[in-house]
Amino acid sequence: MELDSLPRRALLSRVGAALLSLFYPAHCAACGCRLPGEGSKEGVICDECRKSILPPPAHCCPTCSHPMARIFLCPNCDGRRWHLSVIVAACRYEGIVRELIQRFKYGRDQSLICLLGDLLVTALEDPRIKGKEFDAIVPVPLHSLREREREFNQSDLLASRLGKKLGIPVIRALKRTRATAPQAGFDRTRRMENLEGAFALRRPIRSDATILLVDDVTTTGTTLDACAAILREEGASEVCAVTIARG
Repeated sequence: MELDSLPRRALLSRVGAALLSLFYPAHCAACGCRLPGEGSKEGVICDECRKSILPPPAHCCPTCSHPMARIFLCPNCDGRRWHLSVIVAACRYEGIVRELIQRFKYGRDQSLICLLGDLLVTALEDPRIKGKEFDAIVPVPLHSLREREREFNQSDLLASRLGKKLGIPVIRALKRTRATAPQAGFDRTRRMENLEGAFALRRPIRSDATILLVDDVTTTGTTLDACAAILREEGASEVCAVTIARG
């Protein structure tokens, strides 16, 4: 009887997919154009939009990924001691990527988590970090007031997506001890002053752990390094960071 029902199940499945495609066709998450294929899918973009996503510069600082075309000393690393081993971004914070991240963060469009999370995964193909084994993924925390206002922490959602993809535990090990002014528009010195004493340990980590920090965007790396400093003080053996984009 079960064998006889198999063709009917297959037929019903095909009919269901056709109806889903008819009434809920898949659309590009970026430009909104209709996509070929069966049924509605979250986090899918068209070929043209995917081609417009700009990869990181070919020549960049091996530590902070600052563009290094025609220069030999990284101006972002000059005079600073990093607690991070490396910061890797999947792409540039321009065009469609910038629009998608802003829709995700400020427009609360959580349907983009699949697309943005998959972009984040591509950062792990960077030779500076590829093949490295991590004990835990730690998201950069938001202050509780800002998280209540936004209703979620974008870094936490990205870290969870990445953790599921890689099979690595996500530990919310850090907290913000005070609400800081937005970093946008500040130079490197002001960013460092703004974040002084802004992070603390929320829960313990293994003393010799290798940690992967996750955030959505990095510019000077100041926020990521402030988080790494706390983790290193607590005994982490190494901290690396990945973001979707670099501004």
